[in-house]
Formats: sequence, C-alpha cells, structure tokens
Amino acid sequence: MIGAAVTGGLGAVGAIMLVRELWPPPPRLDAALARIQPTLLPSPPTDDLSIGERLGRWLAGRLAHPAGALAVPRTDLALLGRPVERFMLDKLVLFVTGLVVPLLLGGLVALAGGSPTWKFPAVSALALAVVLWFVPDWNMRSQARQRRRDFRYAFSSYLQLVVLERQAGAALNAALEDPAKINSGWPFQRVHQALTRARHGQEQPWRALSRLGEEIGVRDLIDLAHTAEIAGSEGAKMHDVLVAKVASMRHEASASARAEANSRTTAMWVPTSLLMLGFVILVGFPFFSKLLASG
Repeated sequence: MIGAAVTGGLGAVGAIMLVRELWPPPPRLDAALARIQPTLLPSPPTDDLSIGERLGRWLAGRLAHPAGALAVPRTDLALLGRPVERFMLDKLVLFVTGLVVPLLLGGLVALAGGSPTWKFPAVSALALAVVLWFVPDWNMRSQARQRRRDFRYAFSSYLQLVVLERQAGAALNAALEDPAKINSGWPFQRVHQALTRARHGQEQPWRALSRLGEEIGVRDLIDLAHTAEIAGSEGAKMHDVLVAKVASMRHEASASARAEANSRTTAMWVPTSLLMLGFVILVGFPFFSKLLASG
C-alpha cells in the first residue's frame, strides 16, 4: 500500500514537471523587441533554421541559466562570434556521447563472454557525460581568454593611432574611425563596426565602445569610454586621456607578459631537473657499478 502511494506520488511529480517543461514560457524581452524593431535587433527567421539549430535554441531557452555552473558564457560566445544554439548543441552531443560510450563498451564485454555488473557502466556513463557536458565551456573560456589578450594588444595600438590622428589635427570622430579602417584584423573590424553603428544611429562613439566592451567582456573599453565622457569634448583633456590609457594598457601588457614568462620559467625547473638527474645517473652508473663490484 505504501509502495503504491509512493509510486503514485512520484508519477504525479513527474507529470507535473513534464507539463511545466512543455508549457510555453512567457515571451522574452529581446524577442519582443526584435519583433517591434527588426532593424535594430535582427534575428534569423525560424523557418530557415535547421533541426539542430532549433534544438540548440530550445536547449538554450530551457537549460541556460543566467548564473551558476549551467550559465551559458554569452560574453565569450559573442567575443568568438559563435551562436548560442550551436554551443548548446555541441554540449548535448558530447553529453549523449558520454552516456552511450560506456554502455556500448559494457555491452561489448557482455557479448564477448564477460559478466560486467550494471553499476559500473551506469556510473561511468553518468560521470563521463557530466565531464563532457562542461568540456565546451572550458574550451570556450580558454579561447576567449586568449582572444581578449589579443584584443587588448591590438586596441593599445589602435589608441596610439588615434593619438597620432588627433595630433595631426583630425576631428574626434575621424580620429576614431580612420585608424579602424587601415587594418583587416578582427579587433579593428569590431571597433569599426561599433563606430559605424554609432555614426548611423547618431550617438556618441564612446557609448558604442562601452557597449562593445560589455558585449565582449573587455573592461578597458568600458573604462576608456567612461573616462572620455567625463573629459568631454575638450581636445587637451581628451589627448591626455588617450595617452594615459595607452601607457596604462602597455604597462599592463608588459607586466602580464613578464608574469607569464616567469611562470613558464618556473614550470621548466621540473623537467630540467629530471633531465639533469637522468644524465648524472647515466654517466655515473658504470663507475659506481664497477666500484661496488670490485669492493
């Protein structure tokens, strides 16, 4: 009697959770704004999406949390230029792979005549699926960290070109846009796209750069934009702000490069010491073996 009641309760809870997951959620604000202002927030039509992209979008809407271990790294994805749907689809493929591979290996062992227990393949499948689920997050964060470092190096060079343009007498908007056109690298292209959108939208370029910094997770852009807005449109103050920012970014890049070089030098002590120990053993072993044999 008690078992039937527990089974019925679990079945009711499962049915409630299933209905909750399948019930259409309230419309998101960005989707509503995209329907109202399609020119400002363009979104691809649903009919043109493939089955995998639709599944990835569904996973992003259901499983993506704003914070915590299940949070989607939207800033890193925006920096790398990868859609959230594809990212979630990759996570699902790896998760299913982690579930299936240990079970298949256990089935092959059973077909070969072995008698494996069901607990080990099940636990291995669950552990491997959980690990593979987080592999895209780790790869994404590692690539985004390197890409932000490259962006900071390129942006310091861009600011130096802006300073030279200002010293040559160019206007502020021209000094900001012209250096972004001379290089085909992706950091210059992102800056050029942000400034072009700001010019077409008739807004200040510093706000566009601040928005770009928030989108890709680069704090230097946000700090520079806020400092420039405080400085105003005076040429002398703006020149000092740009020069100070270039010096600060170069000092930070130099300190980061020295710290990385020191860490790699420290890490090389272990293999170098093992190599020297092996060389000493290789050279001294014949001498000590003859010495022990003669004694």
